[in-house]
Amino acid sequence: MCAIFGIVGDYDQKEAEKAFASLRHRGMDGSASIVQPSLFLGSHRLAITSCGEPMLQPLEREGYMLLFNGEIYNYQELAESLGVTGESEAEVLLASYRAWGDDFVKHLRGMYAIALYADGVLRLYRDPMGKKPLYYRKSQSGFSFASESKALQGQGGEPLDRAQIPAYLSYQSPISPHTFYRGIRQLGAGEKLIYAEGSYRIEPGSSPLATSISIRKKAEATERIEDSLREAVSIRIPRKVPYAALLSGGLDSSLVAALAAQEGPIRSYCIGYEGYAKYDERAYAREAADFIGSDHREVIFGKEDFFRHIEESLERLDEPMADPALLPLSHMMEQIAEEEIKVVLTGDGSDELFLGYKNYFEQADVEQAASLKHKNWLKNYFKSHFSLHREWEWYKRIFEGTLLFRSSAELFTDLQQNRLLKTNIRDNHSLESIGHYREEFEACGRSAVADWYSYLDLRVMLGEVFLKKLDRVSMFSGIEARTPFLDRAVVAAAFAIDPDLRMGSRQKHLIKAIAQDYLPPAIIDRKKKGFNYPFLEWLLEENALGVIETVQKETRLFHDAHLHYLLEKGKQGMFRQQLFSLFMLCKWIAAKGIH
Repeated sequence: MCAIFGIVGDYDQKEAEKAFASLRHRGMDGSASIVQPSLFLGSHRLAITSCGEPMLQPLEREGYMLLFNGEIYNYQELAESLGVTGESEAEVLLASYRAWGDDFVKHLRGMYAIALYADGVLRLYRDPMGKKPLYYRKSQSGFSFASESKALQGQGGEPLDRAQIPAYLSYQSPISPHTFYRGIRQLGAGEKLIYAEGSYRIEPGSSPLATSISIRKKAEATERIEDSLREAVSIRIPRKVPYAALLSGGLDSSLVAALAAQEGPIRSYCIGYEGYAKYDERAYAREAADFIGSDHREVIFGKEDFFRHIEESLERLDEPMADPALLPLSHMMEQIAEEEIKVVLTGDGSDELFLGYKNYFEQADVEQAASLKHKNWLKNYFKSHFSLHREWEWYKRIFEGTLLFRSSAELFTDLQQNRLLKTNIRDNHSLESIGHYREEFEACGRSAVADWYSYLDLRVMLGEVFLKKLDRVSMFSGIEARTPFLDRAVVAAAFAIDPDLRMGSRQKHLIKAIAQDYLPPAIIDRKKKGFNYPFLEWLLEENALGVIETVQKETRLFHDAHLHYLLEKGKQGMFRQQLFSLFMLCKWIAAKGIH
């Protein structure tokens, strides 16, 4: 099931049906709804596990009504343990709730957004990693929820919350519970929402930080990770529909594909860019595919595809996305769907869990400057010698005693934003968006930088950027994306490892050790490049960045001088992703007519 929608309270049936229909792209295999006074519940179905079976959602049993979006990989084991005969995931979920109450989610292994209604009380649940989205809106007439915020915007749309622009520029996205719309919120990863009698409350779910550290030897760590990852891949291979693996030629996607290939024949896909050798990784993907024996396909992404997908994304997306990978990923999903693939496996989550980004090690090194006894001179020097380089900002934070690591998603620092935006941005303003995550981290009793880096990136880099992007582009092509590295057991294994061992002295050393038995050395030992392609070159070639200046004339969001500086530096290839984030923001504002 891939779209859920509901209203509790007064509503116009035609408007409710129109809003529900706006989510149709998420599930083209069937639709059904419950329509009652003061209650509307609807579901659009993409049949994966239930392929060939009757549609059972919305599920109504003995006064309970349930909607579910996602996949529960252990639902058959749960059914057996509960002694129920229901064959659908929805029926097992309801039986689980009746047996364990709100704690039923602790027994689930998978990805989900669940709505449960009974006796005038609505309960919403989101999976611990935030793989499946869930938005909500409280109004005078009642409460509504949906898999995408477009279904909650109403006839006249929802006013833009300008206060979220700094968060977007900081982290490539507003941070939960906020969205770009004033009246619409998103449920955070693992959270539970309870609505009754005109008001709601939100309760946090279990956190990976609560896992006890019990693994202190490398051999034990690799064995635990490998065992849980092998199982995570296996249970995510669908038995009724065709599937494939996204294979970039990097370590993570290659390892997932290799483990899947041991289960049986597998198809794999990668993307490439003709004429841009420095960005093109097809040769690595081909080497990995040959080694594991996958039926490999290559998808070419060019300038025309790039601009076509920009326009399509503006029509489809409710909010701008600052990740340039959105567009080639959308193109690849579109091509995969044409070959009737319904499920893809990805390597998402490994970098965040097993410390795969270079900046983790760079910032961990900078953290040591905090222990310098005589640093006042350096502190004063940095204050009086401003630089736009990220390292300047890192040392400034250390010398001032503020939080250094604010996620790998960070683009514009507060000082950079203050130079760019007409709105006055105070120093450390960006901490307001992630402050609740820092509070949770400090309350858990952990203090290692590896734990903080990993946890924050799971919530921000992964949850607010990568998973949101993955969900939207896959759903628009009728494909379900599955992420074995984010399996509950794999995440628990990662956080059970001593943080110093988990980080080690080089990126993803534990995953590289495991991969020795599955992949060639050239794939394991190649330097991590990070996903990139010639998006800035194409934008400059077509003078597409002009939309930024057009929107600036209409909105006066930015300081002209600094905006001009960034655009000029962009011609030299600098500030690539920062300019892309501004471009997508301004294209979205222009397309939506928001001022």
